[in-house]
Amino acid sequence: MLLDHTIQFIYLTAFLSFWRENLKIYTPKDFPLPFETVITIGSFDGIHLGHKILFEETKNLARLLNVKSAIVSFDPHPRMVLFPESNLKFLTTFEEKLYLLSQLKIENLILIPFTKTLSELSHDLFVQEYIVDKLKTKGIIVGFNFRFGKSRKGDVDYLNKVAKKYNFIVKVIPPVMLNGIIISSSTIRNLIETGQIEPANELLGRPYFIMGKVIKGKGRGKDLGYPTANMEVSPFKLLPPAGVYAVWVILNGEKLKGALNIGKRPTFGEKETSIEVHIFNFNKDIYGETLKIELIKRIREERKFSSIEELKKQIKKDCKLIDEILH
Repeated sequence: MLLDHTIQFIYLTAFLSFWRENLKIYTPKDFPLPFETVITIGSFDGIHLGHKILFEETKNLARLLNVKSAIVSFDPHPRMVLFPESNLKFLTTFEEKLYLLSQLKIENLILIPFTKTLSELSHDLFVQEYIVDKLKTKGIIVGFNFRFGKSRKGDVDYLNKVAKKYNFIVKVIPPVMLNGIIISSSTIRNLIETGQIEPANELLGRPYFIMGKVIKGKGRGKDLGYPTANMEVSPFKLLPPAGVYAVWVILNGEKLKGALNIGKRPTFGEKETSIEVHIFNFNKDIYGETLKIELIKRIREERKFSSIEELKKQIKKDCKLIDEILH
């Protein structure tokens, strides 16, 4: 089940409560910051291998300059404000991004609300008002294709041009490649959208995952002998195409094998997309719990079966194959 866009996606708060101890979040109420920084700026959708290099270089320069390192990001994602009709889906929801940043031991996150007014701010004023005055930046780490400011007129050349004037260091990270592919969020999105989970995971440097709360379903899986946990997922989360996936299910720190089904259950003539996972050798009541589903491989597309018996036989085959994949 997908949450309606009007419902605030807040059920992960309890699951993510631990990151508050490790990750300090600063917002405009904290500007100007009470300390000097080395920053990297971006949306960082997916937190992939390229992003991790930016983060490490930010930490390294901060240590060298004896100032604090910080990730500067925007909420909501700029494209949601500039192109609201695009129905853009994300590799990581806001909550998932916080989770990943915490896992990477990022200490400081600076969140700037992205508005149409901010989008109209020129690149030179953004540097002066935000990077220099509000964030007290002594160093900035950016990717080779970094753009910012109104009409994206600001770039690495401009930053280098004004670095001496504003007394900060600029370090530009070249393209990060893997298997001849430039790692980028858009490339990974395309892979996920076409069900190419394994190459997407390579570029991410981790399994692509979906987090969601377990809700009551119609009990069809249980009737078939394969009980499933139905999941409530953010409407902004990028889902792979309909089909069956080999997954690891993370529940309260325990890692369990699972078969994930995404689709409309065509055998039963349903219309609404559902996300449900059968957890192997598991039979506990977990309604209301938050699951982290790590996708490993897409094993088949969604199909309509001629009978319930045919469906049950296929599910048995699916589970056998998934068990072998996850060994």
